[in-house]
Amino acid sequence: MRIRLSVIKLTVVFSLVLPVAACQIGETKTAKDWFDLTYAGLAGHEQLTFQGNAVLARGKQEKIEDSFAYVGELNDHHELNMRTVLPGGQGQKLQSAEVQTGQGLEAKLRWQGGAWMIASSDANALTRGIARLNPLDQLEDIRRASRKSLSLEKGAARGTEVLRIELDPQEAKQQLKAKLDGEMEGIRTDWSSKLKQVNSKYSSEVETEMNNLWVNGNKQLEQMMQQANAKVVYYLTVNRKTGLPARLVSETRLSYPNPLGITEHEVLYTDNQFSKIK
Repeated sequence: MRIRLSVIKLTVVFSLVLPVAACQIGETKTAKDWFDLTYAGLAGHEQLTFQGNAVLARGKQEKIEDSFAYVGELNDHHELNMRTVLPGGQGQKLQSAEVQTGQGLEAKLRWQGGAWMIASSDANALTRGIARLNPLDQLEDIRRASRKSLSLEKGAARGTEVLRIELDPQEAKQQLKAKLDGEMEGIRTDWSSKLKQVNSKYSSEVETEMNNLWVNGNKQLEQMMQQANAKVVYYLTVNRKTGLPARLVSETRLSYPNPLGITEHEVLYTDNQFSKIK
């Protein structure tokens, strides 16, 4: 009888202690643990959608220069379609060379070689610009960054964890430069393809002029980035129950000297909310 009563008491004790212990074990996860869990969980899902907003501000007073909303849909792990959503209606699909007032912009991307690449052959600077807002690519940037700080924010909503992730300034600058270099190469490719449409009588002259413009622009970009300062901070909200991302907010600050030697300031804010992760 005493043994039975002891067993019953132990059962009651364990039934009370184990949930508490489990909670405590869950609480021991670090910010890096949560990020790794989220990244791994997301990689195992074939489909998801997200809605985002981007705001570009300039100057020390952060005067808003441009803002727009966009949506994205991932299918079959590696096919991503992003398009802008303009105020007053649904985003419309366009040919990339036909972006007009009152219409939208679309970018098709493919996961290839460990990176998100523009899938369409007629991509231009505008489609590359929207592609740079891809939150899945931002998660890749975080994962690849060898120098970064991760911490858990206090006051997260119930059932969530909020991670603050700041890239090392030099790492942030290198990542941003790599993206801008890629866009510059894309511009040269676009020009080369359009050159084929020019009358052969003028093609040599046009090619020389375009090449000079690109070389000067690229040189200016190199000089600007050499003296630039960058700061990139992310806030990743994770669903504690599923371990999947619910929201990713980014803040990219850049200061650089313009051709006149005056320091320019700009900041890009993005806010992405994930849904329908399957």
